[in-house]
Amino acid sequence: MNYCLLIPHYNHERQFVAFMPQLAATGLPCIVVDDGSSEASVSAIEAALALYPNVHLFKQGRNRGKGAAVKSGFTHARGLGFTHAIQIDADGQHDVGDLTHFLAASRARPDAIICGKPVFDESAPKARVYGRKVTDVVVALETLSLKIKDGLCGYRIYPLAGIEDVSDRFFIGSRMDFDTELLVKAVWLNIPLEFIKTHVIYPEQSVSHFNYLRDNLLLIGLHTRLIFGMLIRSPILLWRILRGA
Repeated sequence: MNYCLLIPHYNHERQFVAFMPQLAATGLPCIVVDDGSSEASVSAIEAALALYPNVHLFKQGRNRGKGAAVKSGFTHARGLGFTHAIQIDADGQHDVGDLTHFLAASRARPDAIICGKPVFDESAPKARVYGRKVTDVVVALETLSLKIKDGLCGYRIYPLAGIEDVSDRFFIGSRMDFDTELLVKAVWLNIPLEFIKTHVIYPEQSVSHFNYLRDNLLLIGLHTRLIFGMLIRSPILLWRILRGA
């Protein structure tokens, strides 16, 4: 089992440069995928990353979405010989100190996707907190299960062989739909999930790339697709329930 950190980046250079020492302190190799950031942003992270060994920077030619950056990172990670990729956001909202718990869970269950279940502090916008509760209800319907404890957190360990199976079988969105869609379709394939509580903060002056109109329409389309997908697969999902699988 060979782990790397996988960090999608898009115009978060100030937060990422400040966060990078914590990531480097883990001793794990880092794969950074820049998703078409501005020239100034790319220059800033190139200069910062040059200070650290064992960091691989890959640059997308244009902005294609967070999901596209992570999927590209999976391909690069496999090419570099890694078996597991630890997705973590570039803006410092995830607690690197919880990584030991994630790794312990992954080593105990190498085929499972280890997912963060956020514990928020006062910095979390209320709309985000309540929106997650709505998502939890919808994904329970889409999987006919309570296997997904949080469908939105981007702090996860992915077994790359299992992710290839999901990607080979299904379309996975490339923008804000990525995190939720991947987990729902992993449940459809009966890939095990495990959730670890982790503290999530919203750093001061953090830049959000969530567009409320565009991305909410994207998520409505996603859940419409997933509901129809569940209906098609409902006999299999119900059979698993009856078997206790």
